[in-house]
Order: sequence, then structure tokens, then C-alpha cells
Amino acid sequence: MHPRFLSLLCCPATHESLSLEASEMGANGTVMTGVLISTSGRRYPIVRGIPRFVGAEYYTSSFGYEWNRWPRVQFEVENVGRTMAGHTTRMWEAATLIGQGKIEGQTIVEFGCGSGRFLDVVRRKGGIAVGIDLSQAVEAAHRNLVGDLNVLIVQGDLFSPPFREGVFDGGYTIGVLHHTPDPAKGLEALVQTLRVGGWAACTVYPRGEFYDYPSVTRLRELHQHLKPLFGYRPALAYAYLSAYVLTPVLGKGKRIPGMARLLDGLEKNWLVILALPDARWRALDIFDAITPSIATTHSGEEVMAWFEQAGCAGMLTTPWCNTSVVGIKSGGVKASTHD
Repeated sequence: MHPRFLSLLCCPATHESLSLEASEMGANGTVMTGVLISTSGRRYPIVRGIPRFVGAEYYTSSFGYEWNRWPRVQFEVENVGRTMAGHTTRMWEAATLIGQGKIEGQTIVEFGCGSGRFLDVVRRKGGIAVGIDLSQAVEAAHRNLVGDLNVLIVQGDLFSPPFREGVFDGGYTIGVLHHTPDPAKGLEALVQTLRVGGWAACTVYPRGEFYDYPSVTRLRELHQHLKPLFGYRPALAYAYLSAYVLTPVLGKGKRIPGMARLLDGLEKNWLVILALPDARWRALDIFDAITPSIATTHSGEEVMAWFEQAGCAGMLTTPWCNTSVVGIKSGGVKASTHD
């Protein structure tokens, strides 16, 4: 981390200020090894350039594994000239309702940053990017964005984030809070870190769609039973089998007259299939669907209620899906990014 980010941080337990003791510095002035110390003496290590405010991944271990196995598949630079080119940027813009050039110079936080693909979007749009994740995905994010002095990655609990209140101009969480025990609490914690008038965006799984399919539920439950014995190997094997064999075969089968309905039923009830055009993305997203220990689905009305509970106004459903909502932290003038 760069020392200039210290002003954003606080002790997650007491909200006290933190002081910095650096023991190893990088060539660009970043702290690679050191410790953050609260006023009352709580100590949080900085390891490999990442401030660590938790000692375990808890319910997020599958994501630590996932994002370190596929750290850059969804980055724009890895998709130039490919079928998924531009997808990550389009998704971020649709989920936040922010177009080109509207966050330049703003400090933006992401709750659940994974390997950092959306932080990369924020940086390319001129924003200062801060990401927090509970899992070891922070290792991949730090590697992907290392050397950029306008990026801070921290490992911490989304429910008790190590950020001061009101320090960010905007914040978002995309495809994350449905993997936590209390999505509404997670959104509330994000909003507390925003300045009055700052924008918030949240996207979660919609009820009744892919992540609610019996096939996905069955494989997710099977993975949880097999994981103590075999780790992630069965889920990984299925993800590659589905991505590189089952999806192409079923896709061709659906073009046979009279077969589409039968194969759709097979897909919905027994086989987890994703018809994305890039097999790398298919493997990643199938693994992502069948391995989390928590994966809830929601309605648009629920997400709107979370925003109200968190103290937001001016909520809008975004074009991404009916459970993708943006709002403004109440108490000040509406932020221009969502005018």
C-alpha cells in the first residue's frame, strides 16, 4: 500500500485512527511489509503490500481459489480481439449507470473486489480505486494492479470494513453480497463509507434465473459434500467438462428439430451449462456457480429495501438486471454521476 492511503483507513473494531510502521518499502514508495497500529494498540500487518485486517477467509475460500486460478481471464486486456471483448467494461457501466469520464479524480471503493477486473475499469476511467475482499483473491488483485499508485487493495471483512466513514465519492459491489450471510448489512456498511451525496451500486443474483436452477443447486450441494475429501478437484473437472464439451454438444443438439425443449429441461434440472461464447469464461463462471458455500437469490424489491435501510435515496434499477440498483447517500445534493 502507498502511505497516502492511510487517511482512508481506520481500525475496523474501534474506528480509531491508524499509524504506520514500515519495515520494507518498494521502489515506488509503497509499503511491502509493515504494521498498522490503532490508537489503543491493535495491530494489523501489511504482508506483500496488502493490509490484512482478518486472519482467515471464512466462507469465501472458494473465491480465493477461483481468482488465483483465473486471475486475468475477465480483464479487458486479455480479451482484445476475442468474443468477450468489452464485456467487463459494459457490465460495470450498466451496473453503476456511469459512462465514460464521470469518475476522474474520484476515490471509488469496491466491496468484494476479487481479482480486480472492475478496479481496472475504475482506473482506466481515471478514478482512484480501493478494493476490499475477505478472501485470498486479494493476492491476485494486488498482482494484477501492482505498481499503480492509485490503487489500494486490503483484505478485510465487508461487514466491518477498515475505512473511515464518508471518505469515498462512490462505491459498488457487483455479484458479491449474495455470497455473504447478510447482504443488506453489507450494503449498509458500504454506504457508511461514502460521503453524503456519494453514489452506491449493488448487483446480486435475480430470483428464478440461472443461479436458482435445480441443476446449479444440486451441484453446489454435491460440491459441499465432496470438498472435505477431494477439495476443488471435482468442481474444477466439471467446470472444464461443461465449458469445453457439454456446452458445445448441447448447443449443437438444440439445433436439431424437437430437441431444444428436451435439452433445456436437462440443462435446467441436471446439467450446469453456460452458453458464453468464450470457453475460458464458461469454465470460470461454472466453477463460480457451483462452489460457493453461500449463494442466495433476490428480488428487485428486496434490493431497493436494502438501499432505503442503508440511508439512500433516488434509487434506480439499472439495465443490467432487475436486481441491479443504484442510489445516492442521503443528506446532501444528488451526485451528478446519476443525474
